Amino acid sequence: MSEPQARSIKIIENGPLRVTSAPLYRLRPVNNDAGRPVDWQRGDDVETSESFSLCRCGASENKPFCDGSHNSIGFNGRETADRAPTAMRREHYEGPGIVMTDDKTLCYHAGFCVREHAKAWSLVEQAENAEARALLVDMIEKCPSGRLEYFEPPDETPVERPREQQVGIVDDGPLWVQGGIPVQGSDGETYEVRNRITLCRCGASNNKPFCDGEHSKIGFKDS
Repeated sequence: MSEPQARSIKIIENGPLRVTSAPLYRLRPVNNDAGRPVDWQRGDDVETSESFSLCRCGASENKPFCDGSHNSIGFNGRETADRAPTAMRREHYEGPGIVMTDDKTLCYHAGFCVREHAKAWSLVEQAENAEARALLVDMIEKCPSGRLEYFEPPDETPVERPREQQVGIVDDGPLWVQGGIPVQGSDGETYEVRNRITLCRCGASNNKPFCDGEHSKIGFKDS
């Protein structure tokens, strides 16, 4: 029996995402009574073959899978995201025993960093309070794109909880890639490997291959 291939994602020029060996499942944000997202709910696993292609243009009639519609609509999938390491773009917000870092270019406005009574940026300053610190860490860990990270001085290594290598299909939203699955650009160069990334699948992002929230503005739907 042959060994399974390493998990990976390859971006096809002006085409789909070619995924190898990664589990695929559905998930959706869970809102509190105030309408703010506070958690993620895992949905059904999606049956796939060892390698499969996911739509990146937003036009497939067989979402999340590619059906070749990128050819008929003349999809321009040019990758415009900054290739520099995220550490070079991060702003630092210092609090007692913790530093939150923020790379705004990765944001897709999922909203986990804001509650009706607090924002992550204000909670940093209150981190000596155990409840505030726990809420801050929870917000950061549930940020799907990895825009927010944190470290605990003097160690400046970002704290990341272990995540299974898998690909989540966010309802009417991006792909949430977890666990450090390598993403290879259409030029053959691999993007910085990170524990949490979100990839555009509506075709409208101005920061391809990453999601920038345009799916909400254009009313992207899975069905």
